Amino acid sequence: MDTADTPDTADRPDTADRVATADALATALAGARVRTLRLFARLRAGLGPDSLPRYLPELSPPLWDLGHLAWRESRCLGRNPLWLAGRHDEAGAHAAETDLPPADTWFDDRRVNHPARWHQMLPPAASVLGWAERTRARSLALLPTARRHPAALARFAQVLQAEQALHEHWLGMAQTLGIDPGADAGDPSAVPADAAPLPDGVDVAPVTWAQVLAFVQAGGYAERAHWSADGWAWRKRLQLQRPRHLAAPDEAMGEPGWRRARFGQWVPLDEALPAMHLSRHEAEAWCRWAGRRLPTADEWRHAAAHTAGFTWGQVWEWVAPGEGDGDGGTGQLVGGCFVQPLDTPATRAQDPERHDGFWGFRSAPAA
Repeated sequence: MDTADTPDTADRPDTADRVATADALATALAGARVRTLRLFARLRAGLGPDSLPRYLPELSPPLWDLGHLAWRESRCLGRNPLWLAGRHDEAGAHAAETDLPPADTWFDDRRVNHPARWHQMLPPAASVLGWAERTRARSLALLPTARRHPAALARFAQVLQAEQALHEHWLGMAQTLGIDPGADAGDPSAVPADAAPLPDGVDVAPVTWAQVLAFVQAGGYAERAHWSADGWAWRKRLQLQRPRHLAAPDEAMGEPGWRRARFGQWVPLDEALPAMHLSRHEAEAWCRWAGRRLPTADEWRHAAAHTAGFTWGQVWEWVAPGEGDGDGGTGQLVGGCFVQPLDTPATRAQDPERHDGFWGFRSAPAA
């Protein structure tokens, strides 16, 4: 897991509010760890003896991810007594050593760049798992002290959020690599049939596969006029003719309908589901074809608060670039997604070219 790939706590200001008590945090952390171990085991089984995925910019080795998770928790809690006293990150707060001394060399994402994670001589999985469990046990032992300091409880909430973000990252990895995550596999809910695009406002629901297929079948991926300059260059570079993980009907193979790759299995496409695994470039191209546009983040939030029937949280949703972003600047996602339900809409930054995550969009009327 890379800080560039997953949201930081600053992107989820609701985290500390959602988990208000030490007891609730302890319960949530215990449940998150069960899911972490379950997903880690599924990924290792799917990847084979080396437990290494092929190199892709959006992936990292699961063993490194797990070690980084424990390193971050250790740095945030056990090695920072001043934070647990309700004080800020002052000089000397990181003086305490980890009980796995090379951990700062192995798992600090500021020292270990993305490509280097495939070439490190990491300890056996059992050692990293043991260290992660010792780190968690120390964290839970510190919770009674943190009860007196809301700022310290917020640190525990940050640790929880990082572990939940790892779950989403690993499920995205399972989807990319075709690995069955077992009980953690799932789908977003179908969009109600009456949730059509609104002519005078932000859509009440994300764009569905049926709507995206209409664009594909109309030749939208081959029509330059629908794409931005950066988007067209991206599409040509990847030679995309349709969204990632989608297969066209193949009568010769006895497959009359569209299919979707779902964690390593081809399944019939449910066209009522929100479309996902889409880049911002694809979302913008669909909007131009449909005579619509992406909403801004402010429009999205206003609609979420004031539009009857507005639904969110099925897929992360691309919004229009902010001022100064330019054509290919940093993208922004809002809402949340089905693999990690949220109580309050969140925001995160993302590369507009990425199309590996559970990312879709909704539209707004053209200006």
